[in-house]
Amino acid sequence: MTRRDRRRVLELLAASAWLPACTPRTPAPPGAEYAPGQPLPWINWAGNQICHPRQRLAPASEDELAAMLRRAGGTVRAAGASHSFAALVPTDDTLIATDLLSGLIGHDAATHQAELWAGTRLHDTGPLLEGVGQALPNMPDMDYPALGGAIATSAHATGPRFGSLSSYVMGLTLVTPGGQVISCSATEHSAIFQAARTSLGALGIVSRIRLQNQQAFQLTEVNRVERTEDVLAGLKARSLRHRHFEFLPLPHSDLCLTVATDPATTGDQDAGQEDPQALIDLRKLFNAVNWLPGSQAIYDRMLTILMGDAASVVRTGPSYRVFPHPRVVRFREMEYMVPADAGPDCIREILRTIRERKIPVCFPLEYRQVAADDIWLSMFRGRASACIAVHQFGDVDYRPYFAEIEPIFWKYEGRPHWGKLHTLDAARLAALYGSHWQDFQEVRRTLDPQGKMLNRHLKTLFGV
Repeated sequence: MTRRDRRRVLELLAASAWLPACTPRTPAPPGAEYAPGQPLPWINWAGNQICHPRQRLAPASEDELAAMLRRAGGTVRAAGASHSFAALVPTDDTLIATDLLSGLIGHDAATHQAELWAGTRLHDTGPLLEGVGQALPNMPDMDYPALGGAIATSAHATGPRFGSLSSYVMGLTLVTPGGQVISCSATEHSAIFQAARTSLGALGIVSRIRLQNQQAFQLTEVNRVERTEDVLAGLKARSLRHRHFEFLPLPHSDLCLTVATDPATTGDQDAGQEDPQALIDLRKLFNAVNWLPGSQAIYDRMLTILMGDAASVVRTGPSYRVFPHPRVVRFREMEYMVPADAGPDCIREILRTIRERKIPVCFPLEYRQVAADDIWLSMFRGRASACIAVHQFGDVDYRPYFAEIEPIFWKYEGRPHWGKLHTLDAARLAALYGSHWQDFQEVRRTLDPQGKMLNRHLKTLFGV
C-alpha cells in the first residue's frame, strides 16, 4: 500500500467518523495575547510556558552581557531557542536573549576542539564546524535549541557509547549574576566547571562553550516498522551493532519505528521519504476508531494493515543533516532516565499501563540510550541510562496521561530531564543526585548569593 493509499484510507475513516478532533489545533495559551502598553509576552515553542518580562535585553558582546547582569534587578533569566517544556525561562522581570551571541569563535585542528558562542543554534553549529573539518560526535534529533540551553539541560541523543552534549564540553565562559566573567575547565575553576556543565541557567549566563568534536563524517540512517517485543528482545545486540539506535513504540499496538544510524559507506543513497504528516495521519486513525467497542484491537489491526508493509526509509549525508528530524506538530513531553538495564522492563510497564487503563493516547513513545558521565547535575551521572519519553499533542491536556505514567519512572529510580515536564521537588531530586546535589548548591550560592537567577520553578527544584 502506497503512502497515498494509506492517507486516502485515513481521510475516509476520519470523514466517516465526523471527528473534528482529527486535525490538531494549538490555540494560543491564556495570557498570550498582546495588550498595548503592556510587556510583550514570551511563549515557549510548545506553548505551555508564558511570561511578561518588564525588560528584554539582547547583548551583542560578552561585555554587554556582563554589564546587563550587573545592572539588572529582580529575577533574571536567559532565553535561547525557547524549546524547553519545563518552566526554566519564565520571569516577569528581566529576560536576556542570547541570539546575538552566535557563531564560531575559534578552533584547534589538532585536537578537534572548537569554541562557539553559547547562543549558536544547533542547526547552525553543524555547518560552522563542517567549515573547519569538524563535527559533533552526536547530536539531538531536534536541532532548534541554542548550545547554551542544550548544555544547561544536558540535552542528549542516542547511543550507549555516547554521552550527552554536556559531556563534550571541555571549557566554558560563565558570566555571573554580578557581571564577573569566569573561564573554567577541568583544571581551572574546576568546581564551577562541574556545576556549569549542567546548570539549568542557575549560575549566571554561559557566553562561550569549547566542545570536543571529531573529524567531519557522513551517516546513513535506516527507519523500519517492526514489532516492539522483537526489538526489546534483541536490544543489547542491536545497540552494539549500530553506532546509534533508538525505537519509538506505538501505544495500543505491538508496532514500533526503529531508527538505526551508522557511518555511511560508498554507494549509500536516500531511499523512501520521511512523511512529515505521518503523526497527523496516526492521530486520524486513532480518533476514527477510538469510540468503537474493541477499539484497541481494531486500532492495532488497522496499524498492522496500514504500516506493516511500509518500506524502509533511508537518509544519508553529513552527520548534522542526518541526526535531526523536523517537528511539524507541537507537543508536550516528559522524559526520565532510568538505569540502562531497567529500561526494557520500564517501557513494557508503561505500554501495558496505557493499554490496561485505556489511556487515550496515540503519540509514539521514544526509547534511547546514553553513556554515563561525571557531571554533578547530569541525568546520566554515574550510570548508563535508558531514556524513555512520553508525549502528548499540544492541543490536549497532557496532565492526566503524564500523572499515570510518572510514578512508573519513579519505581525504576528515574531522573527527570531538566528541560522537560515532571513533578519532582528538591527533596526527591536531592536523593537522586547524592552529595553532588549539595556541591552544586554551594557553588550556586557563592556565585549568586541574592538568588537573582532563580525563578519560581528553580526555587521549587532547589528548595529555596
